[in-house]
Amino acid sequence: MAYSDDYDEYDDYDERDDETEEKVDIRSYAAKLLLVLVFCAICCLVVAVATNWDKLSPEGIEETVRFSGMAKEAFSQDISGTSVLEKNIINTDGGVLYISDTSVVKLDYNGEQIFSSQHSYTNPFVKGNGAYSIAYSVGSGSYKIFGTSSELHSGEQGNSITDCDITSEGLYCIISDKTGYLSALYVYDKDNNFVYSYSFNALYAMSVSLNSEGTMAAVGGVNSVDGRMVSKVFLLDFTKKEPVYTFEYTDQIIYEVKFIENDRFVVVTDKMASVAECSNGREHPYLYNSKVLTAYDISYGNAIVLSLADFDDGRECSVVTLNPGGSEAGVFSTGLKIYSVSCRKDKIAVLSEDKLYLYNYYGDCFNSWEIGSDAKSVLLPQEKTAYILGVSEIRKHILDS
Repeated sequence: MAYSDDYDEYDDYDERDDETEEKVDIRSYAAKLLLVLVFCAICCLVVAVATNWDKLSPEGIEETVRFSGMAKEAFSQDISGTSVLEKNIINTDGGVLYISDTSVVKLDYNGEQIFSSQHSYTNPFVKGNGAYSIAYSVGSGSYKIFGTSSELHSGEQGNSITDCDITSEGLYCIISDKTGYLSALYVYDKDNNFVYSYSFNALYAMSVSLNSEGTMAAVGGVNSVDGRMVSKVFLLDFTKKEPVYTFEYTDQIIYEVKFIENDRFVVVTDKMASVAECSNGREHPYLYNSKVLTAYDISYGNAIVLSLADFDDGRECSVVTLNPGGSEAGVFSTGLKIYSVSCRKDKIAVLSEDKLYLYNYYGDCFNSWEIGSDAKSVLLPQEKTAYILGVSEIRKHILDS
């Protein structure tokens, strides 16, 4: 009986030992599984870091963060003054510069003010190139020259300036009135010394552009011939007394004349955009074919972007890209009512109502963002950076394409 009792006790012990061994095996298996999962997670993390290292830098993080369909707002700055015209914000060395109804202000790329200069211009405008910019008042004779960080010169030219331009080396020109003539061009070096002038007998000069070397100017204007409006562009070489070439555009309004390369310039009218060669006077026109120009951008050495609408109210726009030679590089329909375009390399920023779209030349839309109902124009100084001019502020947005 005792043997039997002892046997039962040992039998129970063996069963408990088996249960213990089974629990140990389960725990061991779970521990191994946990180690495998941790190892896999570490491997995935290493691979992710290795393949996305460029995006983990501060610049990469800033470029790729997105908030609920909104472009990441890098900064917003209140406008100094009460208003800024759509074309009066430009990209310059070290930041962006704008002219309001009261001030010329330059901001660095973080939104910090570099300088501010007050003015009393009635119709203020600004142009810039590299480190230099020129602010002027259309209809008066006042202008100011700015460098990278301050105002350099303030001057007067005649009584009625219509346009100005400046090169990256600081040579600048002014179109103004002149007694006995309809208008005149005056050119000065960066030290404000007189370089060249040309007087127009039969042209109200409206737009001027200097080539990058500062050796030529293209001047566009308008006059009436036999009761018809005729726009003209004069190509002037500062070493010659007479124009090198003269171009005529009957029943067309010139919006802007601008060099796109050192020896080529663009003429934008209400009916076409034409690239002219300075060496031989040959033109390469692109006709709108009854479409309405709603916006355009000329990116030096890069492209000409045109927004052309099917309807007079600006609806159903197509975007056309021309290369510096005047040939069509791309065209696509958007179905949008486009207010502003800006080009950088092969990217085109398109502003339509409260949204910003980023395309390439062929119409591939990389992304779109809500940017506020007050947006007036867009400036794309870099492929993933956009500046939005609003009614009362300027906003910098990082675009994740």
